[in-house]
Amino acid sequence: MMKKTQILFLLVIYLMIGNAIQAQQKWSLSQCISYAIENNINLKEYEILEKLSLEDAQQAKRNMLPGISASTSAGLSFGRSIDPNTNDYVDTEFFNNSYSLSSSIAVFNGFRIQNQIKYQQFRKQASEYNRINATDDLAFNVMVAFFDVVYFKGMLGIANEQVEASKLSLKTTEKKVEVGLKAKTDLLDMRANLEREELNKIQIENTLETATLRLKQLMNLVSAEEMELVDESSVVINEQVAQPRQLFEQYTGWSPYYQSIEANVKATEKGLALSRSALYPSIYANGSISTGFYETNVDADGNTVAFGDQWKNNKNQYVGASLSIPVFSRWGNRSEVKKAKLELERAQNNLDDERQKLFFEMVNNLTELEALYKEHSQYVKRTEVDELAFRAAEKKFDQGLIDINDYYIAKNRLANTQSQVLRSRTQWEIKMKVLQFYRGQRFWETEESLQSQ
Repeated sequence: MMKKTQILFLLVIYLMIGNAIQAQQKWSLSQCISYAIENNINLKEYEILEKLSLEDAQQAKRNMLPGISASTSAGLSFGRSIDPNTNDYVDTEFFNNSYSLSSSIAVFNGFRIQNQIKYQQFRKQASEYNRINATDDLAFNVMVAFFDVVYFKGMLGIANEQVEASKLSLKTTEKKVEVGLKAKTDLLDMRANLEREELNKIQIENTLETATLRLKQLMNLVSAEEMELVDESSVVINEQVAQPRQLFEQYTGWSPYYQSIEANVKATEKGLALSRSALYPSIYANGSISTGFYETNVDADGNTVAFGDQWKNNKNQYVGASLSIPVFSRWGNRSEVKKAKLELERAQNNLDDERQKLFFEMVNNLTELEALYKEHSQYVKRTEVDELAFRAAEKKFDQGLIDINDYYIAKNRLANTQSQVLRSRTQWEIKMKVLQFYRGQRFWETEESLQSQ
């Protein structure tokens, strides 16, 4: 009795967990994007690059610190050699040991360090913007893949309706052929059309499976479970959109993509300053301290002086400065300056080119958005008319007033109009998300905040 109770308890728990897992398979657009951002492999690369640029920026600041080095040496000399204590030649074997500590700091090097700091800071900003932009690109790719799945699921629904309607018509026609009210050729045509619609349904199912696999790949969702998407998009409504110029200025003010290009231009400017710094003199301050132990260093009695005494007595300090003036480097430095100027011109030209592309892309998206709204509104009206026309054609065909070709013309026209309504609505939703993004709204974050409330 105890074992049966335990088995029943485990079975209930298993069913509860199974239901919870199935419930978790419903995915909204924001959930798909959030999951992709957390698990997409390609984003890891941008995170690593950002960390590398951060380390470069920090090291550029550390280069302002003085460089310090320490060294020591020990050796045993044989035969004729120089006594490091007296610089005289000796023929005896002896041991010597030395220690030194030196430091150097740049007093002036043409502002190279300062320019290097700025250069790496702009590179770090560009790397950070690139990571954010890659995240945004991933969100848009997931969004397109999400609506592809939604679209093909809608198309599959239309195909199922067509198949079911053809099956019902086929049964009705079979009965009428049996009693002689319909020709057998009509029955054969209906069977052939049903096979075509079944094939179309299979093709849409295959396309839907491919689209779902693409969405899972972007999300890095390793699961054989069927994805159930929750399309929370609203009905198409007319909306006053911003003027392209205003929207463009708004977008370029915050866009990580545009700001990464600007950061690259600023980094290139500092790259030019770095090249020019090689034309200036460099001044370094240097200092060192050293000491050593020499076995040849003996007292009046001929005994080797103790290590501690030699450590103090042999200590040597040095403080100095060095000046380096670039006189002639086979025009190498000036050549680097010229190339840096050309790189800056190239970066600026790239910025202007991207501004132009972004503006016309924005104009094109706004134009398509308006056109899609008009298309959708017209297709909705046409659907109502085609629905009535198909119902009328269905009745006329049953009464023998029209032939089978007219019946299928009305039936296929309705299916085509329904698919156009679905297509225009889906594309309109995508364009609206793009418009929200232009305005500085990451729609997946907005949806998450609304759901959390």
